[in-house]
Amino acid sequence: MDTKLVSAKLSKADRRKAIVDTAAQLFAEVGFRGGTTRELAKRCGVSEPVLYEHFQTKSELYAAIIDASSQHGFEEGREALERLAAGHDANAFFTRLANMIVEFQAKHPNYLRLILFSALEKHELSEHFFECHGQVIHRIVTGFIKQQTTLGAFRPVDAALVARGFMGMVLHYSLFDQHFGFKLVRASRKRAIDSMVDVFLHGLKAK
Repeated sequence: MDTKLVSAKLSKADRRKAIVDTAAQLFAEVGFRGGTTRELAKRCGVSEPVLYEHFQTKSELYAAIIDASSQHGFEEGREALERLAAGHDANAFFTRLANMIVEFQAKHPNYLRLILFSALEKHELSEHFFECHGQVIHRIVTGFIKQQTTLGAFRPVDAALVARGFMGMVLHYSLFDQHFGFKLVRASRKRAIDSMVDVFLHGLKAK
């Protein structure tokens, strides 16, 4: 983050956003234990007291990071999934879900790093991430699988476990392809997603 971005010339709202963006970058690099307010203030080009004018506690700052990540297309994706779930088109639903996961990881690589750091460090933010994002999407997917089972389109399964299985498959692809840079799958993103959805849905088809 260019220190000029967090200057006195910025409005309070813009300065707050700049601090949040810088904090997310810092914590993604060194973790929450390694990211001090002193270092954050240095990167922002302000004093520590200025940070506390915007965030009285670290918890407030962590909550702001969660809120900011929610603004990066998460709500739009959630609403799209709910609309597709109401339409009962399993292929469209799981294709949209897979694209949402992959696209979000590609556009916001720091997000996964923040989640991993928070989990490994047993940080308070870990539970917030789960409640605000992971649990919300998992509930929608689990509900859709139960719905399709009731309609007779899917065979009886543990919906919650199957939901985790699909999202885990897509996240594993995204993790190696985008974050690690290991091209384990020599295929375009569209082909990879289409294949994962196809294999998944054929495994769920009612006999």
